[in-house]
Amino acid sequence: MQISIDQAEGLERTVNIQLAAEDIQPKVDEKITELGKEVRLKGFRQGRVPKKILIQRFGQHARQEVLGELMQDSIEKAINDNEFELAAAPEVTKTDDADDGGFVFEAKVELMPQVPEINFTEIEVEKEQADITDKDIDGMITNLQKQKQEWKDSKGKIANGDLVTLNYKASNKDFTYPKKDTEHMGILLGESRIPDDLKKALIGMKAEEEDALELSFDESFNVDELAGQKVKFEFTIKEVKKAKLPQVDEEFVKSFGIESGDVAQLKKDIENNLKRELKQTVDNRFKRNALKALRSHCSDMPLPESMVRRESEYMAKQAQQRAKQMGQENAPSQDPTEYEKAAKERILNSLIIQDIAKKQDIKTDFTKVREQINEIAQTFEQPQEVIQMYYQNQDLMASVEQNVIEAQVMEWIESEVKVKENKQSFDDIMKPKDNT
Repeated sequence: MQISIDQAEGLERTVNIQLAAEDIQPKVDEKITELGKEVRLKGFRQGRVPKKILIQRFGQHARQEVLGELMQDSIEKAINDNEFELAAAPEVTKTDDADDGGFVFEAKVELMPQVPEINFTEIEVEKEQADITDKDIDGMITNLQKQKQEWKDSKGKIANGDLVTLNYKASNKDFTYPKKDTEHMGILLGESRIPDDLKKALIGMKAEEEDALELSFDESFNVDELAGQKVKFEFTIKEVKKAKLPQVDEEFVKSFGIESGDVAQLKKDIENNLKRELKQTVDNRFKRNALKALRSHCSDMPLPESMVRRESEYMAKQAQQRAKQMGQENAPSQDPTEYEKAAKERILNSLIIQDIAKKQDIKTDFTKVREQINEIAQTFEQPQEVIQMYYQNQDLMASVEQNVIEAQVMEWIESEVKVKENKQSFDDIMKPKDNT
C-alpha cells in the first residue's frame, strides 16, 4: 500500500492510494474460500463446489467487497497517520484497476480549520448590568392585573388605555373605503398601531361623538388602494370601555397558584423570575458580544465549504418551517445562499467555543447540568415529570450538556477579557435589540 497526500486549495486534501495485487488477491481468495463453505449450487454438494467455478461466479463480487474494505482501511490509515481532523466524510473521486491486478484511487477530504491563537486580555467586551427594583416588581404586578382586568362601558372622556370601538370611512379623490356603509374598528389606545393624528383626535372624545380629519392612511388598515396616502377620515365613536383592574389581594394572589395568598410571596416570586430573565438576557448579550469580538480575530480563518453548505441548508429549512408555523401553509423553500453569512458566523462561534474548551480542558460540569434541568422543570406545573423526561431522553440531555459546556466556556472568557460594565435599568436591558 502506498499513500500520498496532495494539498488542494483551502482545507481540501487529495489522498492518493495504491493497493498492490499482493495486498488484494490473498483477501479475495480467502473470501472465495469462505463462500465455498456456504454456497449451494445445483449439481454440487455444499462445500464441494470447485474453486474455478466459484471464481467465475463470485470472483468479481468478492474483489469488490475486498476493495471496499481495503479502501476504507487505507483512508482511515491516511487520516490517522497524518492526524487529520475531518469536517466531512471522505469522498472517493477516482478509481482505476491496474493491469497487474492492483488498484488505485483518490479520495477528497476536507479538514477542520485551526483556530488562531487569541490574546484574550487585549479584548474588551461590554456587559450590561441592572438591579431589580421595587418599581420593576410593581410594574410586573400591574401587567398581571391587566391580564385579569374587566372592561366597563364608559360615557366619560377617552383616555390612554381605553378600549375604543369606532366606525369609519376613508376617502381621497380617487377611492373611497368602504364603498358602502362604514368599516368597524377596535382600538386599544396606546397599544394599537394607529396614526398619531387619529390618536390625538380620540383623546377627550366620548361615545356617540363623531369627527373628521386629514391623515396619512396607515398600511395597518390593510387597504392597499389607500395605503400611505392622505385621506379624509370620517369616524363615529360607537363604544368606549375603561379597564377596571382587580385588587392585589389574597384572591388575586391565589389565582397565580400561590395557595397562601400572601402578597409578599407573590412579589418574591416575581423578583426571582425577573432576576432569572435578567441573567439569561445579560448572559446571552455578553455571549453575543464576546463571540463577535473573537470572530474579528479569526477573519482570515477558512471554513469548510461542506459545513457552510450544510448549515446554510439547515437554516433555510428552519426559516421555511417558521413560516409554516406562522400560518403560511405553502411557504416557499428558502435560498440557502441567503443564509451563508449567518451560517459562517454560527460555525465560527462553535469552532471558537470548542477550541477554548479543548485548550483549557473544560469538561461538562454535571452538577450544573442537574441545576439547569431543575431550573427548566420549575417553569412547568409538574416539575418532577419534566425532570424525568429529560433524564430519559438522550437528545434533551445532550442539548442541556451542550448549553452547560458553552456557559462554562463563556465564564472562562469573561474571566480573561476586559469586561466593560454598562449599568442600565431592567426595562432598558429587556427591550429587544438588534442582534447584529
